[in-house]
Amino acid sequence: MAAKANVLATRTPIQEAIRTSLLKVGTDLQEQGKVHQALTPYLDLVASHGGTEQAAVAAERVLAISETLQAEGQYHVAMMVLARLERAYEGSLDAAADEV
Repeated sequence: MAAKANVLATRTPIQEAIRTSLLKVGTDLQEQGKVHQALTPYLDLVASHGGTEQAAVAAERVLAISETLQAEGQYHVAMMVLARLERAYEGSLDAAADEV
């Protein structure tokens, strides 16, 4: 089932371009210090394009943002970020199951 979902997630050049663009937007925002704004494209990747390389990179970056927030003593915000990541990941599993 996971293999089929992975194939479906990577099937067209347009989808590849969308994933690449979303990752670039998130990266650019994060590099500009706009980490909260970077969460939106990263989480969109995880939710809508789970099982792809870009979604995996985006999830790693969300986790890194959460760790930075924890290190800065912003524990509540870090927990909210992790909860959003969890919801996005669960959404990607639901979407993959619907496609199979």
